[in-house]
Amino acid sequence: MDLGDASLTSKYLGMTLATDPTDGRLMACDPGLARECDQNYYLSGLCYIFSPNLGGFTHRGRPGYQECLKANVDLVFLFDGSHSITNKDFEKILEFMKDVMKKLSNSSFHFAAVQFSTVSQTEFYFSDYIKTRNPDTLLANIKHMQELTNTFGGIKHVVKDVFNVNRGARPDAVRVMIIITDGDATDNGDIEEAKLIIRYVIGIGGGIQHPKKLEDFASSPTNDFVKILDTYDKLKGVFGDLEKKIYDIEGTSKQNNISFEMELSSSGISADFIKGESVVGAAGALDWAGGFIDLKQDMKDETFVGNQPRNQEAKNGYLGYTVTWLLSKGNRKLLAAGAPRYQHVGQVLLFQEPDRRSGGKWIEVQKLEGTQVGSYFGGVLCGIDVDQNGEMELLLVGAPLFYGERRGGRVFVYHRKEMTFQMMTELHGEIGHPLGRFGAAISALTDINGDDLTDVAVGAPLEKLGAIYIYNGKLDGLSSQPSQRIEGIQVSPGLQYFGRSIHGVMDLGGDGLVDVLVGTQGQVIMLSSRPVLDIFSSLNFSPVEIPVQEVECSYQGSAKRSGVNITVCFGVKNLTPKFLGPLVANITYILQLDGHRIKSRGFFPGGKQKTGGNVIVTPTGSCTQHWFNFPVCIEDYISPINVSLSYSLLEDKYNGSSGKNIQPTMRPVPHSESKEIPFEKNCGDDMQCEADLKLKFHSNGSSELQLAPSSSLSVVLELSNVGEDAYRVHLSLTLPQGLSFRKVSMLQSRVPVSCEEGSLETALSSWVLSCNVSSPILKGGSTVYIQMMFDTLLNSSWGDFLEMKANVSSDNEASILLKNNLDTKRIPILFPIKVMIEEQENSTLYLNFTSKGPKIRKVQHVYKVKTQEYKDAPPTMDLFVVVPKSQIKELSTKNWTVQTEPPVPCHLEDPEKLPHFTQAHVSKVVFRCVVNFREVTLVLVSGMVEITEEIQVSSMYSLSSNISVIFNSSKYYHLYGKESAQSQVVTKVDIVYEKNSLYLYVLSGIGGLLLLLLIFGVLYKFGFFKRDLKEKMEANGAIPDGTMDEASGPSASAEPGCTEPLNPGEGKGEDSAEPVCTEPLNSEEGGDEGYAD
Repeated sequence: MDLGDASLTSKYLGMTLATDPTDGRLMACDPGLARECDQNYYLSGLCYIFSPNLGGFTHRGRPGYQECLKANVDLVFLFDGSHSITNKDFEKILEFMKDVMKKLSNSSFHFAAVQFSTVSQTEFYFSDYIKTRNPDTLLANIKHMQELTNTFGGIKHVVKDVFNVNRGARPDAVRVMIIITDGDATDNGDIEEAKLIIRYVIGIGGGIQHPKKLEDFASSPTNDFVKILDTYDKLKGVFGDLEKKIYDIEGTSKQNNISFEMELSSSGISADFIKGESVVGAAGALDWAGGFIDLKQDMKDETFVGNQPRNQEAKNGYLGYTVTWLLSKGNRKLLAAGAPRYQHVGQVLLFQEPDRRSGGKWIEVQKLEGTQVGSYFGGVLCGIDVDQNGEMELLLVGAPLFYGERRGGRVFVYHRKEMTFQMMTELHGEIGHPLGRFGAAISALTDINGDDLTDVAVGAPLEKLGAIYIYNGKLDGLSSQPSQRIEGIQVSPGLQYFGRSIHGVMDLGGDGLVDVLVGTQGQVIMLSSRPVLDIFSSLNFSPVEIPVQEVECSYQGSAKRSGVNITVCFGVKNLTPKFLGPLVANITYILQLDGHRIKSRGFFPGGKQKTGGNVIVTPTGSCTQHWFNFPVCIEDYISPINVSLSYSLLEDKYNGSSGKNIQPTMRPVPHSESKEIPFEKNCGDDMQCEADLKLKFHSNGSSELQLAPSSSLSVVLELSNVGEDAYRVHLSLTLPQGLSFRKVSMLQSRVPVSCEEGSLETALSSWVLSCNVSSPILKGGSTVYIQMMFDTLLNSSWGDFLEMKANVSSDNEASILLKNNLDTKRIPILFPIKVMIEEQENSTLYLNFTSKGPKIRKVQHVYKVKTQEYKDAPPTMDLFVVVPKSQIKELSTKNWTVQTEPPVPCHLEDPEKLPHFTQAHVSKVVFRCVVNFREVTLVLVSGMVEITEEIQVSSMYSLSSNISVIFNSSKYYHLYGKESAQSQVVTKVDIVYEKNSLYLYVLSGIGGLLLLLLIFGVLYKFGFFKRDLKEKMEANGAIPDGTMDEASGPSASAEPGCTEPLNPGEGKGEDSAEPVCTEPLNSEEGGDEGYAD
């Protein structure tokens, strides 16, 4: 392109583009127009305005152009020649000076050199340099002084002797002095005369004991004008820093400051153009504090707006890096200018344009501050006229380097309020792209979805291969969620940095719709807009209500069920009437039954909860039908069955070269519909069910609560519905904390019931049990009995009674019928008494009486009463001992006493006055003892038993005593049963009758003797007592003739009646050694005298 000036070389023209929407003119700028100024480069801009048809430029300008102005600089080297510097290091100082002079030989610098020690000596003057510019010649004959370090004297010598017009110093030159020393000054003084000289100090080596003192010789700020080196070798690297400072000095012309104005302004780095008025950013102006340039329409005149007067906080802020006009209705326009590096967090300044007619000035009206360091807040700006009424209501501020929540980049949306803007919301990219640079490009796209509101595109070029987000406008601002995200890889796998720039205001495809241009690396991609459709749907049911008899549990499974028919219809409306192509929508849809429930109450053929299909929809509409049925026995047939419909466009894969028609898209609203089909109600002619519930505690429940580790409480509630069907009957019980719910069941009914523990009412020390009864309907005229079982917690605080409150409610019971929905029951609480009574072994268990024995005997019964301690047990208890009265037929009892260990008093009681004794106890004697509950007690019951009549006949009696523990049965009960708290000892009394037996004994003896004589007589008669031994011996020849006969036996003087035993022990008594004498059986044997005394 012919730019009309051969002297201008533009490399970046078109880097900044702006169009005027009112007339279509284009403004193109090159912010990098570089030119050399005495071996330095200035950087400013070059801008052109082209006609709408791009036939050629109409205006040209160089905003922020800075003429090349060079300043004369006289520089003096004041170098140390003291003895502490070696000759080798001294030579390095000379080499450094030569190096600086050679590199600046072609500049406006003149040089002079002074060596200082005890005295100061000028080595060459400015006049010498003018004659001979060769550093080697000028410094050839320098000798090292090797004395003291009189720095103050050296500075005074330079001021008076060297900066002298007679010595070649130029009166208009900037005066600079470079002081090179290796130690502290050895003299004193001041440098007031050198205040107008720019002074650099270079300290070298370890001889500097007080580095702070070097700052006395330097210009301010001392941080920029003092350099300390540890070795002389590092002098070679100092020139790099020194060169920049020298360059600053050279560009100051005759000013005393050392900062840039417009030399590096980069004007044209941003631009905006509207209604013939244009502004360009100049981010590099004023030490990169930046600003912007207001260009007149002919681009011949300009006004710079920036950091004036200068503020150090704005330095390096890059104000003007982005600029954008903000149109206003009835007021002067606003201009937003971004400073993305301001204080490292970024800033956006809002200015009101001046009154052009009166020549007013730009006015700063607001500052928008960034919040995160390095986020580049204000790096991208975009004004949005949402409702296209001529006023921009929104300002979008990009911060592409913002980081948070694993997302890279933010766009802050500000809403207009009169002449200022307030923060409204934040936009961010997809999670998982911390370096995505969301917000690197922001562009208004006019209206692409057919709602007459401006839409916005945001680029994120580093989200993988890049992506753009589409946000739709709305009346109160901008949608916070994108309607579409387009990835570069979806368009073409080879793209990179897709979304680095975006523009979308024109129809480039000829289909009547605005297209979007997206910049990538080396390419521009055109995305064709799609026609937007509004799909509307409807659901219709047949029948309109579900018959209850088909879903009740009593329904016969073999009967035929009709189910429900669903008719689904779709229609379409074109929201982009400018679209010129055919309009057909291929819709895919899904129907779902009871989608909000885990288990559906209806199912499509095949037992499915969902069904769906595809349908082609044209502007005339399209319908399809489906059918569903129900399972047997539905629990909830009060709430209607929800039928939900969701649908979307069935899209084919995009192929730009296929030549197919552009596929439409749906308006970004929820594409779903939900409708309910109710169950049939049996509530009479008025179709209004009015329940009437009654509740009361039934007597079948527990009448008392006996506390024990395994005790339980049974509660039975009688619930009646005397009205019409009751919906969702809810029963609640308020219970004390000592009860724990175990289970609930129905008695004599199959009506379902379920309970769960509810809230804890801490203030009342109670909790609530909530139950659902007969879900969902309790039939009118029905009565149910609900049994609940509770466990007890012994560690709770129990009183004498527990109180339960029951309340029932339903969804359809009038408030005037609630008076009988509440009932209260008080149940007494009985605490356990652990008592055991045992009889002891030393009790009298047997007695006997005879006529010769004693007539009175003592009897005693011993009991042991043991208790186990319980925290709520009474301190004492009543011990009752019952014994028989005095007369029991021929037996008499008397002197009954009761003693205890430990001893307690026992008293006689009248059984008739004791309510717990029966009529049978009236004939008894009753003792009452009050014993300590927490001690083991031994009870001794003793008395006398006497026989009062002559024993006529033997008999057997039982004599018993009874012992029992009595306490308050309305508060306590026997934990081990009543049998353990009572005992009995029985004494068997045997009465023996004895007859007179003396006559019996005499007669028995006489009778026995007579019988014995009779036996002897019979034996004698039969010869039992005759001896035939001699005859037997003679017959056998055992006795010879002449032997002794019977007359020749032993002498009569012997003792024939006593014989000696065969052995000495035979026949002797146990204590006697005498022979035993036996009496002959008769007198014939052994003679008449045959017995012993």
